[in-house]
Amino acid sequence: MNAEANLEWSSRDEKFSFDVRRSIILGFYMHEWGMPEYRLIASNSKNNTYVEVYYFPAGNNFNVSRFSTIGLSVARRSSGETVGAEWMLALTPDLGGSSRDRVLNYMVDLIAHHMKNSETTTAPLVMPESKIAPSEWKAKGLLIDELRGENEILENIKVGDEPVPVLWVIPITGDEVDVIDNQGLEKFDELIEKASYSIVDPRRASYFV
Repeated sequence: MNAEANLEWSSRDEKFSFDVRRSIILGFYMHEWGMPEYRLIASNSKNNTYVEVYYFPAGNNFNVSRFSTIGLSVARRSSGETVGAEWMLALTPDLGGSSRDRVLNYMVDLIAHHMKNSETTTAPLVMPESKIAPSEWKAKGLLIDELRGENEILENIKVGDEPVPVLWVIPITGDEVDVIDNQGLEKFDELIEKASYSIVDPRRASYFV
């Protein structure tokens, strides 16, 4: 995927359909998180994929910054199946020491990797540590799971008759990846419930050390 690339819509109806989808989903995002500060557009003309990633900075009413997709839910894998979900990455206000643009491009890289290598978006999904994660982060692995700590209306946004779930993208450390793989997500959930540091801080210590 190329950031800010142009996409040739196959028809006016297709572009109109996406515009409606954007209006509905963005409306839900803004109701919960306020005005976005920036948008990055990523597209791939070869498979007609078009995804927008919005940045919602931390504000007076919430102490979390968020990066959320619009369009991922209708992006098609090589199998022809749609991803069927949007993603939301929540971080500390300082973005774990990284920059807005770096995190936006990280999201685009994750989407491209997912489109190429994953056959399903059914949560939970675990990805091992990767060099594409920002260098400032200790948590370079990834867990994609159901939303936690957000308004339940985001769990399934209705776009017409279509329910569009928003999944939580959670940076995790390598040993956390191992524990989830070997002991299950329940063990991870158990430990983060007792932790004194925040799961949205990608520079946090591992929960298992």
